[in-house]
Amino acid sequence: MKPSHNLNLICLNKILKYINVIEEIYDFHNIKSVSDLQSNFMCQLAVTQAITNIFELQKKMQAEILSKTPLFSKLFPTMSAARNIASHDYESVDFEIIYRVTKQLTDKLMIQELEMLKNDIKRSQTGNT
Repeated sequence: MKPSHNLNLICLNKILKYINVIEEIYDFHNIKSVSDLQSNFMCQLAVTQAITNIFELQKKMQAEILSKTPLFSKLFPTMSAARNIASHDYESVDFEIIYRVTKQLTDKLMIQELEMLKNDIKRSQTGNT
C-alpha cells in the first residue's frame, strides 16, 4: 500500500466522520434553517470547527484524488474562506454561508461521491481494479 493512498483514505474517513457529526448536531438541536443556526451558539461553534477540520483534512490529500470529487472540490474556496474567518475573526462569520456549506456537505450525492472515492482507494490498495 502506498503511503499516499493510506493518507488519502485516512483523510476521507475523517471527512466523512465530520460530515456525520454535522448531521448529528443538526438533528439533535433541530437545526432546519439559517435562523436556527444563528440562534444556537453551541451549534455554531461545533459546525464551524467541523468545517475547519474538513478543510484542513482535504489540504492533506493528493490533488489527483481530489480531482475525482467535483462536488466536494467545488466547496474548497468557500470552506477556505469560512475556515479563515472562523479561525481569525470569529465574530465576522456569516452563518448563511456556513449553513449553505453544511447543507452541501451533508447532501446525499456529496456523501455518495466521497464514499465511492473511498471504495476506489480501498480497491486500488488491494489490487482489485
